[in-house]
Amino acid sequence: MKTDHDSIGRLIVFFLSLLFTQTLWAGQNAAWSEKLDNHLGGHFKFKGNITGYDNGSYFQPLGTSTGFDGLANTRLTDKLILSEIVYVQTHYEAFLKFGNTYEKQYAGGRSPDTSNIDKRRIFDLTQTVKETADYILWHRLDRLLLSIKPSWGDIIVGRQAVTWGNGLIFNPMDLFNPFSPSDTNRDYKMGDDLVSVRFTTQESGEFNLLYVPRRDVITGEIDFKSSSIAGKNHFFIGDMEMDVMGALHYNETVLGLGASGCLGDAAWRWDLVWSTIKKGNRHKNGYIEVVLNMDYSWVWFKKNIYGLIEYYHNGLGKNNYTNALKDTEVVERIDRGESFALGKNYVSLQIQVELHPLFNVYVNVINNFRDPSGIIQPRAVWNTTQNSNIQLGANFYYGRPGSEYGGFLIPDTIHHTNAAPSAYVLFTTYF
Repeated sequence: MKTDHDSIGRLIVFFLSLLFTQTLWAGQNAAWSEKLDNHLGGHFKFKGNITGYDNGSYFQPLGTSTGFDGLANTRLTDKLILSEIVYVQTHYEAFLKFGNTYEKQYAGGRSPDTSNIDKRRIFDLTQTVKETADYILWHRLDRLLLSIKPSWGDIIVGRQAVTWGNGLIFNPMDLFNPFSPSDTNRDYKMGDDLVSVRFTTQESGEFNLLYVPRRDVITGEIDFKSSSIAGKNHFFIGDMEMDVMGALHYNETVLGLGASGCLGDAAWRWDLVWSTIKKGNRHKNGYIEVVLNMDYSWVWFKKNIYGLIEYYHNGLGKNNYTNALKDTEVVERIDRGESFALGKNYVSLQIQVELHPLFNVYVNVINNFRDPSGIIQPRAVWNTTQNSNIQLGANFYYGRPGSEYGGFLIPDTIHHTNAAPSAYVLFTTYF
């Protein structure tokens, strides 16, 4: 069975007690205290959001007036270095969500279900502190790991974040909690409970091996068919970097090949990923994903400019998005947080202009090539101090009714997905 709701509290108390005991003991043992080192840090974020809703959206029964919402987030990080090769890392985070959209979700029975955040993980380290019709407060541990660094590589056990692949907007080779393509705030990636081992040799490059045990969402028991075993080899061929990946992921075979290099002053990358389907019969029980991108930096009118273009092909995609949400293979991958596209082909763009060393303007565009439909995300980031910044941004959707981003019919309802325009202000301070 999963740990109960008190487990997160017991673990926090345990690590605070461990830290206090080791600090006290170190003060009495000069030799040991010279080896101990502790790094504390974190951030505080507050995001204010305003969202508009159309009359055909799933919010219609609860009202489509403009929504004003807030989300506060605190993250505390600790890295306790026990020796030259051993350290313990812990990240604690707390969230407070409130506002009109939350109130509508609560009234409609669709408020955030924080009990599902860790439903697949070995340890349930998320707890709802209080949930009312006005707000929800929850906290969790997002990192909890022991790292050992022998001469040949690394061994890391516990809750950690792993990122594979060369995709910068879509990333099909990243099987473990990838960022959403529309997520412009990527400070931290959500961690998983896993064991990772890294070997490094001059002959074969860097080899990573992962084991990610998970629980069956129905039985709650640790289930090998719901788990992942994966390996990736990173090596060089001349000036080109190569990645070869293989995994048994949710009882399905995933094979990947990637490369990156330079073309003049521009950088290019590509990944090719083939996945089996254990139930369906799509292209002989398998499908292909492809991502190709190129980015380049230049100076124009004495301003630093960065540009990125990326193409993504989703072999699991459909042309009818309502039917896509009836496809169990698509729905499972969305529920697992590893798929964000219902269509087949996407072209994405990003441009950054440094108007001042402390003030940058960005525009992101994600475009479904077939519809066409997509999202435009302008934003500006002002570094107000050395340790804080303010971000102003917006999300605008385009596309005809029935398109992916323009809004399509939700299966078995009379409502459409809500492609609602929104604007936000995000304040972040680091400590």
